[in-house]
Amino acid sequence: MLAVAHYLIGHLSYSQVPALAKRHKVEAKTNSTSAPELLAKQVGTYDESELCKLLLEISLLDSAYQRSTTSRDDVLLNTAKRYRVDAEKVQKAVGKEFAAKRDKKTIKPKTPKTAA
Repeated sequence: MLAVAHYLIGHLSYSQVPALAKRHKVEAKTNSTSAPELLAKQVGTYDESELCKLLLEISLLDSAYQRSTTSRDDVLLNTAKRYRVDAEKVQKAVGKEFAAKRDKKTIKPKTPKTAA
């Protein structure tokens, strides 16, 4: 996985490297080393779970930083339509669930006072 990560970091577009480096708190302090080199060096210290997260991040970089101007360009909505998922129905159900959890937290059960 480390070899795949190094390969992908080396082939990232010029605009993607700063975004990934910023997320992993890598800053080029000298002019001699580039951001991809520093990022590759830091990635070399990652364990398997961190490498999996990095590979997932790299695969999602394009969609994460896209600014859609219309709802037709929304990747999640297009995917939901493709799989015949009613996104509005899911949105309402999740909203009700969060509201119920919020109300449950705000309403605290009253404890009986003991007479002394």
